[in-house]
Amino acid sequence: MAHLIGSIGSISQDSISSTMAGSIPPGAYDGALPSAAAATNTTTTTDGLDAARHLCQEARVVLTSLRGGPPNVARGDLAQDLMDLRQLVKQCLVDPSLLSSIPTAASNQHQHHQHVGSAMFNQQPTAMSPAMGDHSVMSPTGGHGMPPMSPNDDPQSATAATPSTSGATDDEEILDEDGAVLVQQREAVHLQQSAAAAFNQQDPHMPHSQPQPPPALQLPHHYTAGAFPPSPSQSPQDIGAFARPFLSVILDPRAAGPHTLVALRALYRLLERSSLQPSKHMLRRQTSTASTASVKSSASKTSSQSLCFPVELEPLTRGVLNCKFEQTDAGADEAVEMAIADLLALLVRLDRRSLHPATLMDAFNTVFITRNTFVHSPALCYHFEDVLTSMIVSVFSDIQDRNQRDVAGRLILEFLSNQLLHTPMLGGDDEASRDAQLAHDATRVLCLRLARCALRHAFAHADDGVLQAAAKYGLGSATAADAQDVTAASANAGKASTVATGEDRSLLQIVQDDLCIALLMTGQAIWMNQDNPSVSPGFISLEVLSEICSTLSMLWTTVPLRKYLVSQFETIFTGFYQRALALLRKRTVPNDSLTFHANVVFDAGIEVILESLVDILCLHDHKHNIVQGNGGTIESLFMTYDCNLKRSDVAIDLFMELCRCSGSSVDEEGDQLEPSVHGDVEVPTDKTVARALQSGTASVAATSAAPNAATSNASAPPGLHVNTEGLGASQPADQLRQVPPHLKELCAEAIIGAMKCMFQDDHPSEQTRIERMDRKSILPDHVEGDTPSSLSQVEQLKKAQCSHQLRHIKAQKRLMRRAAQLFNKKASKGIAFLVSSGLIPDPPTPRSVASFLRNGIVVGLDKKAVGAYLGEEGKKPMSGKSPPNWERDWFHKEALEEYCSLFRFEGQSLLDGLRMFLAAFRLPGESQQIDRILQNFADSCVKACEETHQGLFSKDPKRASDAAYLLSFSIIMLNTDRHNENIREDRKMSKQAFVRNNTDYGRDIMEKGEEFPQEYLEAIYDSIRMEEIRTEGEGADGCMTLERWKDVIRGSTDEASCEDILPSEHDAEDLAELVLEHVWMPIMSAVAALWNVSKSQESNLALSPTNDAAPSGMLGAQGSRLGMDMALEMLLGVRKLARNDIFRKIFKCVCHFSGLLEYNADLAQRTWTFSNSVESQSAFLAAFKMAREAGDEIGEEGWKMIWSILFELRDLKMLGGGVATRARSILMESDPDLLREDARRDWTMKMLKGGREDAVVEDTSAMGVTSIFGSVGRALFGSVEDPPPTESADATSRPASERTIHGKEDLYVWDDLAPSDDEDEGEDAEESEFLMQSAGRMTIGSQFESQLIHEDMLIQQRRQTPVTGLERVEDSQRLMLSPRARSRKRLARACNLSTIVSDTRFMDVDGINNVLYSLISLIQGATAQRATRTQPDEGSEIKIPTPVGTPVSPASEAFAEVLICEIALRNRDRLSMLWQKHLRQHYVSRLESLCRVIPEAEQANAIAMDAGLEKCVTGLLRICCCAVQREGGISSDVLSVFTMLDPSKEQEGATMLSVSALDGHLGEGLWRIARNIDAATKLSTHGWDGLLCLAAWCAYRGSLLKPIQSGIGQPVGLAESDPALQAYRTLHYIINVSEVKDEVPPGVIGSIRMLIIAGDRRRCPKLAIAALDVLQAVNAKIGFSDSKESRNVHDGVWKSCWRPVLDVLGESAELNSYASVRQHSLSILADCFLDKRGSNIPVPHLCSALVELCIPLAGRRLVHMRQNAQGAAESFDELMIELELCISLIFKPLRHHVKMVANEESTALLALWKSVLAVLEQLLSNQLQQQTDSANTPAARVTKATTDLALEHLRNVVLVLIDFNLLLGNNTNEISALTWTSLEQFDACKPHMEEWKAAAASASS
Repeated sequence: MAHLIGSIGSISQDSISSTMAGSIPPGAYDGALPSAAAATNTTTTTDGLDAARHLCQEARVVLTSLRGGPPNVARGDLAQDLMDLRQLVKQCLVDPSLLSSIPTAASNQHQHHQHVGSAMFNQQPTAMSPAMGDHSVMSPTGGHGMPPMSPNDDPQSATAATPSTSGATDDEEILDEDGAVLVQQREAVHLQQSAAAAFNQQDPHMPHSQPQPPPALQLPHHYTAGAFPPSPSQSPQDIGAFARPFLSVILDPRAAGPHTLVALRALYRLLERSSLQPSKHMLRRQTSTASTASVKSSASKTSSQSLCFPVELEPLTRGVLNCKFEQTDAGADEAVEMAIADLLALLVRLDRRSLHPATLMDAFNTVFITRNTFVHSPALCYHFEDVLTSMIVSVFSDIQDRNQRDVAGRLILEFLSNQLLHTPMLGGDDEASRDAQLAHDATRVLCLRLARCALRHAFAHADDGVLQAAAKYGLGSATAADAQDVTAASANAGKASTVATGEDRSLLQIVQDDLCIALLMTGQAIWMNQDNPSVSPGFISLEVLSEICSTLSMLWTTVPLRKYLVSQFETIFTGFYQRALALLRKRTVPNDSLTFHANVVFDAGIEVILESLVDILCLHDHKHNIVQGNGGTIESLFMTYDCNLKRSDVAIDLFMELCRCSGSSVDEEGDQLEPSVHGDVEVPTDKTVARALQSGTASVAATSAAPNAATSNASAPPGLHVNTEGLGASQPADQLRQVPPHLKELCAEAIIGAMKCMFQDDHPSEQTRIERMDRKSILPDHVEGDTPSSLSQVEQLKKAQCSHQLRHIKAQKRLMRRAAQLFNKKASKGIAFLVSSGLIPDPPTPRSVASFLRNGIVVGLDKKAVGAYLGEEGKKPMSGKSPPNWERDWFHKEALEEYCSLFRFEGQSLLDGLRMFLAAFRLPGESQQIDRILQNFADSCVKACEETHQGLFSKDPKRASDAAYLLSFSIIMLNTDRHNENIREDRKMSKQAFVRNNTDYGRDIMEKGEEFPQEYLEAIYDSIRMEEIRTEGEGADGCMTLERWKDVIRGSTDEASCEDILPSEHDAEDLAELVLEHVWMPIMSAVAALWNVSKSQESNLALSPTNDAAPSGMLGAQGSRLGMDMALEMLLGVRKLARNDIFRKIFKCVCHFSGLLEYNADLAQRTWTFSNSVESQSAFLAAFKMAREAGDEIGEEGWKMIWSILFELRDLKMLGGGVATRARSILMESDPDLLREDARRDWTMKMLKGGREDAVVEDTSAMGVTSIFGSVGRALFGSVEDPPPTESADATSRPASERTIHGKEDLYVWDDLAPSDDEDEGEDAEESEFLMQSAGRMTIGSQFESQLIHEDMLIQQRRQTPVTGLERVEDSQRLMLSPRARSRKRLARACNLSTIVSDTRFMDVDGINNVLYSLISLIQGATAQRATRTQPDEGSEIKIPTPVGTPVSPASEAFAEVLICEIALRNRDRLSMLWQKHLRQHYVSRLESLCRVIPEAEQANAIAMDAGLEKCVTGLLRICCCAVQREGGISSDVLSVFTMLDPSKEQEGATMLSVSALDGHLGEGLWRIARNIDAATKLSTHGWDGLLCLAAWCAYRGSLLKPIQSGIGQPVGLAESDPALQAYRTLHYIINVSEVKDEVPPGVIGSIRMLIIAGDRRRCPKLAIAALDVLQAVNAKIGFSDSKESRNVHDGVWKSCWRPVLDVLGESAELNSYASVRQHSLSILADCFLDKRGSNIPVPHLCSALVELCIPLAGRRLVHMRQNAQGAAESFDELMIELELCISLIFKPLRHHVKMVANEESTALLALWKSVLAVLEQLLSNQLQQQTDSANTPAARVTKATTDLALEHLRNVVLVLIDFNLLLGNNTNEISALTWTSLEQFDACKPHMEEWKAAAASASS
């Protein structure tokens, strides 16, 4: 036991030594609690017995391994130590008190005994594994930084500091009472030098030499051996007696690899299970146990539960790092390396704060170098990567320092950053170079992954207070204990590197200064050879680039870091992402295999970058807005950079580049872009694009921005190279390739995702939404000219600056951008603009102009223009001339001085300052200008550069400035000499010449002994030789250099720099609008490019099928999808944003992009173009979808475009489907057609013939394709077109009209289908299944693309189907779809066009008004165009250009009328409003033109049949049918329109041709209206008048039709569609059947009269008789009352009702040509007096009717029949019937009403009787009787029959008069005297006179 303890002391003294020459003060690292990782990743064993068993077991395992070795190992001191250990454990288990007697580092009880193996730590290894050779590189002495300690060191001083009980953190324990930092741990040695030294000290007996580690593996230069301050003298810490035997095996070089492996694994298991516990843990546990244990127990009785076996982690770690073993085989050696790595990682995880930071860094570096140098197995590489990751997690998850100055974390992060920055970029295509590059790329990948892990755990959950403290700490002006405010520190965190030293930086500062530039410069290597298209661009692999992008993405998504990396992110987004996009669109077309391969390699890298950019822009949780500090990427970028006057427009420029890669060619103002001749600024050139986009017209079609100016370097100064690599400015447009589709898709995805995130993050208040809806722009108008035109608006924004800061700043920046554009052209104009706009003081100061030159680069200021102004001498004063101040010589001089003073040269060498200075502008070419600039540079730089502080320059400012000037000029000349390709190598300046020329500038400048050192000048020479001074483009137009990075990070010294803005709620609401106003025009230009829209010279879309409109097919599927998704996302987002003005402009653009609003080609060409352009089809689908979803917002102009597009599709026969799908087509009316199928066909053919009455309607079955339609197009697109009128069979049938290019005037049939429409019959089952599966899970664009792909697959499958000969005709038609049929079918599947009408039900009032008004406007425009169309000369075939306005074909005009009607019917609940506001005026105006009386002289050129007017009338009738069904509706107002149809207007010699062609429509419409009238229909007088006028018109038009032809084979009766028949049906229904039969007004009598006339004219007595029956029914409804009070009412009824009935009956009875009609009329006329209601007839009206109408009528008819009896021999019976009816009409009413008449008015009876006697005088004259007696003719028979009937009726009347005592036997009264006197004159009455007188006498008596 004593022997073992002695060996422990020996090892402790001689072997376990500190890593550094000095020790670390107590409390620096060993007083911390175990890390969280250790607590979660280890298994705690609290049972002492189990720990003892485990320890003995592991010792036995190692012993077993050693016993298999050579004798000196199997039985040597190593084995003996292990056996002693087992014995010691057993004794401690029996007597735990022995533990207290064993010296440990924790108790400071170290025994000093010599042992056989006491000096093993200091021995040189006899054999080393390759990995351990790497492990040895950390120590200059070969022992991993562990030199042997002096024997005089006091071991008592190594006592570990106990943990503080005051609650202070470990970081606070290393501070003294003043708060100053006592120690800043740093790495002790240069890794590269240590590695070389270690390898040089390898044992000569090693069988093979080992490879050198990569030379780039090095730490920063300030990590020297003296970086760590020495600690007080103390003894090294002992590892503990229980771990020492295992470590001895590990350190002994005699042990073979398997033995070392077993010992390493044993230690790993012991520590993992806590069988060996760190001494600090054990002391903490013992302290806790002692405070709670009972004092009764003695040491000898201590339970094994409290038994612990201690170990010290620090010396154990150093011992493992010094592992030495004898090599056996490669597999065993790799296993040892892996075990070492695992054990080191476990030690770090257990308690990383117990390890010295240098030791921890040593362990990390050991594993890192082993992984990158000696491990080649992929599995081991992944394992080592996991080990390193676990170390990173342990270190960075346990950072407790408020200033983030954890030493170990800082060392690791700086190490990783420098590995990235200094790992060499190797070129070449040889195998050695490729292998070396692979090794270096592996290093970079590992560093990036580890750095990302470190950032994730260090900053992911860091609060803002910690980061502010870290930023403030990095400034070097305060410590963590400082109580000053840290807000300013965070605002200036990007400039911390200007004052912070390398040893005084926080983790945040390392990220700011080192990591970001390392990431950027490493990533820029992807385009290192960009200027040579034939060379593969870049020196890093895609895996490295992917890791860089992931790291950049993680930095950005770590939200707390954003405001501390403002300048860094600005440079990253502009110099990396924008640069990548700019180079992407400027790659040339490959002309050989080398260029092609270079493009492929470049595209692969850009794809990785774009994928990263998509993730950055699109991935956002939308939980917070920009005010809360976690807005979306685009909003954050815009607010941070674009709304800062001193920063670049990062967000907008990034969007611009994305849009340009997608095809856009306009800037945010809408101006056309072209590359600058300087290669670094692209300037707008075309203002018409902005105006066109603002108005939403089609002339804003996107074109590729083709550079048309060559880059010239002629004005570059000598020796200063101007970088134009990859700008493409020298390449003509036809040499620049298109962006590859897969990359263009990523660009579009980024645009769509960014805009979607921005729109989702917008949550405005209700007040803001209201303001947006009426807002035209949130910014001033488009800035043009040399003077600002919107200053008043800018002033208004300034007033609102307190609440809308972003508006104010963005308006100012907009003016600054315009000023920069003017400055680039002429400096004086730019400065004048700045003054007039108020951006700089008036008068301007040199400081303000210098500030603009310094910071104006971000707004497009040209570096060449800046250099020219700085070098300009200025104008001297001249008499009579007074130039502006900024043109004077003194102003230029002071401005140059102020400009140079704005640079931060602190801590920079003269060369670095010169590089930084020349990176900000382009040095002019004149030597005098260069001289002035360099002199002022020297004056400013010499005051702060390092050479001045080091004493290299004279203390005299003048001498120092001169020396700096000469040296600067010499450096520029050296740069010219070394890098000018025109100078031969042997003529270039040598190093000795440069040193000789610049060592001594003479005694006037340099004092004796103060010449420049040779080493200093040689260093300058080498730097220029290795790296040329280059003037890079800014942002996306140049690569980032270290000098430029320093300038960007340091910033300007201008104190008036704009601070970052804290946005208000108003700013957050303005943000989305501001972004939108800047990006919507470039985005829409990109959409146009994706849709392959081109810009023609006439500012119209080119639709030529031979050029830009060539068939796109599947090649356009991607563009269709991307354009559709992008356009819809913009439309939906802007709609959500409530910016209606921009929404409508975008919508108009989409409509124009469909190509359906351009008419500069004929019909066949336009059909071909659209059928073969899937891009145009996708644009239409996007516009249609948005019209459905946002119909309320697109406005009147938007609806005009939608209707115009639909009209064009109708004209192209692209609407509808086949016959099977026509029922759901928009070309189908919801109501049945008013004409039957055959009538419709006849009407259509007659319309095509011109509607003339003499037009011959050919048999449609014989009218083939060639006779009616043209043969154009069957070969092209499977169908034919409507012929022009001149090609019809009857060329004169339609009036000649002016021919246009588009040919729309030749289209008449609104719902015609192309012959190919029968191809659309049905839908394949596989197509339907595919559509159902794809719907609902993809975007609209993706669905459309999938549909195209599926169509293409089906076509290919059908083409590959073998022909069997069993196919049917239907199958061949299905397999041979024409392009038009395929496109029509595609559109029908993609959208249901009929829904655009039905969805109007859900629109608001303004929306539906816009819909109808737009349709009506188009109709009015079409009517006006036809009215103003002139007649061409006869035989002229010249086609005139398209007229101004939207041309509408007659067929589309009819379609528009159908749409108006359908929309009205779909909105029945709002029909009244629509009628009053739109429909009434429209229909009235149309009917007025319809009912225009055309003189006979003009009828030859008049169009008798018009499709539009037909559908207008049809629509009005359908609306009437709907209106009469609406209770309390507008039926009367609608029906009153038909009062315009007055038959009386058609006079002789004039006619209404248009109306006459619509007889069938009006008749059917009348009948449908009547059927819908019920009790709920409350018709007013005007309503009834309109209805009855329509009935009368139909009856009248029916009367004008050809009479019915009787004969064999001829139809009998009227046709079903006959208007007269429909009028009869209507009148009969409303009078006899309908619920309003009692409400029919007297006006119906006139309509019935027209029916009777029609029946007579048409030779249809049945119609007349039926009409008479209707008239009888009307008469039956007339009632009278006996009351005296209603007498006045009776008079009115008599005048308006009853008497007109009698008049019509009398007219029919007298004038009708048919006896049956006359008989029926006479019968009804008589019944009017004789029915039961006859007694109610007032006597005056009764007598008046009989005297004035009936009796004279009957007499005339009797005379007429007697006179024409000779010609009526065949119809004698009918004649006799009529004769009897006439005589009855004379006598029966009198006999029936004689008593009533006599009682009321005797005078009336006398008049009545006189009229009867007058008729009798004609009938019973003696002369007639004599003629009858002498002849036996028909006339005689008629006369005799008349006499007989008259006498019979006369006898009855006389007897009645006698019976009522009205006729007396004598002549006592007037009636008696008149009667007897008159009768006695008739010979026929004489035989009866005696009888009648006797009866009278008898009655009177």
